[in-house]
Amino acid sequence: MKKLIFACLTSALTLAAHADNPLYETGPAQDSSFVRFLNASEDKANVVNGAAKVALAAQGDARVSRFYPVKAGAKLAANVQVGNAKTSVEVVAKPGEFVTIAIVSNGTGVTTVVVKDTPTDFNASKASVALLNLDSTCNAAGLNVAEKNTAILEAVKPASLQRRLVNPISLKTQAICDAKDVGKTIDLGQLQPGERYSVVVMPGKKARQTFFVRDSTS
Repeated sequence: MKKLIFACLTSALTLAAHADNPLYETGPAQDSSFVRFLNASEDKANVVNGAAKVALAAQGDARVSRFYPVKAGAKLAANVQVGNAKTSVEVVAKPGEFVTIAIVSNGTGVTTVVVKDTPTDFNASKASVALLNLDSTCNAAGLNVAEKNTAILEAVKPASLQRRLVNPISLKTQAICDAKDVGKTIDLGQLQPGERYSVVVMPGKKARQTFFVRDSTS
């Protein structure tokens, strides 16, 4: 039976992006995957299934949801609306996968970019930093330590990410695209051991943009 990502398990409900209410059917822990929505459209976005809705802001932390546990192997679908522009998305996640469904402006319309991440290592004494490239015109994205020109992550292709374990230090970074700086310095603050973080490069109406989010699960 087809399972919709945003099928509400109790009643029709409008949810904020960081709501703690259960949104998905989950299977046994060993079979769980995780899905989140990320609004890179520069306008408010809604992810809808019938009367159930998740609203994502255009700025700040509220532009990205938490990673919600979902049943691995199930076909997950939802509808996306930004202004008058609409699209739909369907994805299947493997056990242990972390799936980001990004909402990106496409001319006068909107599209979605699906990026999958399967963590292969974990170190409780390290922090995990990822660079997520959502800009189709950025052929090679990178992330450097700010003011030191020391590479943390390199050659991240469009619609993909790279992840790296780093020491849990206070870290300021600079994103780059095709060897040119993108946006301002991104202050990740004091990284915490065992935690996951994402720096996002995305297209903008006037110029490429970047933002930073601490990955979290519901």
